Amino acid sequence: MYRILQALNNNVALVKDEKDQQFVIMGLGITFQKKKGDIIVESKIEKTFSLKNSESKENFLMLLRDVPLDFITTTYDVITHVSSKYSYPVQEYVYVTLTDHIYCAYQAVLENCYQESRLPNISEEYTTEYNMAIEALEMFRKQLLLELPDDEISRIAFHFINAKGVTSSDKSLKDEATRGILDSVKSELEKNGIKRTKENSNFYDRLMIHLTYFVQYYDRNTEETPFIIDMSLQMEKAYPEAYALGNRIYHIIVSELGLEEKISEKFYIVLHIQRLL
Repeated sequence: MYRILQALNNNVALVKDEKDQQFVIMGLGITFQKKKGDIIVESKIEKTFSLKNSESKENFLMLLRDVPLDFITTTYDVITHVSSKYSYPVQEYVYVTLTDHIYCAYQAVLENCYQESRLPNISEEYTTEYNMAIEALEMFRKQLLLELPDDEISRIAFHFINAKGVTSSDKSLKDEATRGILDSVKSELEKNGIKRTKENSNFYDRLMIHLTYFVQYYDRNTEETPFIIDMSLQMEKAYPEAYALGNRIYHIIVSELGLEEKISEKFYIVLHIQRLL
């Protein structure tokens, strides 16, 4: 049995059950002429989404203000399906970031302004996430837009990589190091007034994706080209604030990992910081 906490429209309501657990329920005309406290007839419910905590509730309501309902429900279904199938724990914010991303990709395709991401090939390093993304894209194509390009596979995979949760069996030294370093980076960003918000979430998440990849694969070979070195020197002059902060973040990482400095890695971090600033 569900009682209405808030009618979001005629077809969607925020409700609670007998145990005070909150859900979003959907069904044609399910809240018509109903008010807070009324009981919902369960036979009319077509979809139910569990809201695990206050963050879940806030995320769903925030999305509902800016994204069509079918994109929200489809993305929630996709994440729930693939994370369950692959026993892959995810952090709550992936529901927001992936929903927003898919809606933006959908609009870009329809407006003929979609741009390839040029993301690195991660199919071998992140096999699970890559396979999850392949399956997710097929679901998005069937339910939202058949023309969504294959380039979305890597983009979706990075959303899962960035939002991977923690389980008791997920305690490898590399994962522990990654989480610790990213926590230190987030603290450094907050000291400089940068926190993840709805407005900057795209650039913030891109930075975290890049840093996750850097930390996890810091031992890969990275070529120091004259072009990158020259661009880095120019960036230091053009964007001194971003360069200073990016430099501090880079030193946090290399000191934790015991690495030699590479201008190319610092350059890309500074680029992401400048976008955030």
